[in-house]
Amino acid sequence: MVKNAFILLVLAVLLTACESSRINVNKHSEWQYILPEEDYVVTATGYAPIQTQLGQDKSTKMIKAIKASKLDAYRELTEKVYGHKLTGDTRIADLVLGNESIKTSVRGVIKGARIVKTYQLDGIYVTELELNLRDIYRIGAFTNGQSKAIKARYL
Repeated sequence: MVKNAFILLVLAVLLTACESSRINVNKHSEWQYILPEEDYVVTATGYAPIQTQLGQDKSTKMIKAIKASKLDAYRELTEKVYGHKLTGDTRIADLVLGNESIKTSVRGVIKGARIVKTYQLDGIYVTELELNLRDIYRIGAFTNGQSKAIKARYL
């Protein structure tokens, strides 16, 4: 019994003596991001009629048309970047074409787009957007690790 207690005491002393100490190492790294050679700019244009907007006066209709044309431009830009999801349904009875329907939807997140121009033209409000896909690639390379280390040194 005393022998077991002595062995446990020695093990406890040895384990506390073997406690590891941390060493702080400062590392400085320089990275090169792998980017496409050229810019690839995608543009989109959104339209909204001013007179058909809901509102009591002309300025309210104008503000709503501005917002609607901006959303339409973003929708078109999203379609160009991510594409459409199409769902079709055709019904045939007795080899005769019956009802036919097509549904489309767009889903995506657009970051980094900029408004190039907004203007009114013949009762329609127009918004022009552009998105440089090289900038999107740069953001993805930074966040997803699509890069290579070109220099690393320990301080």
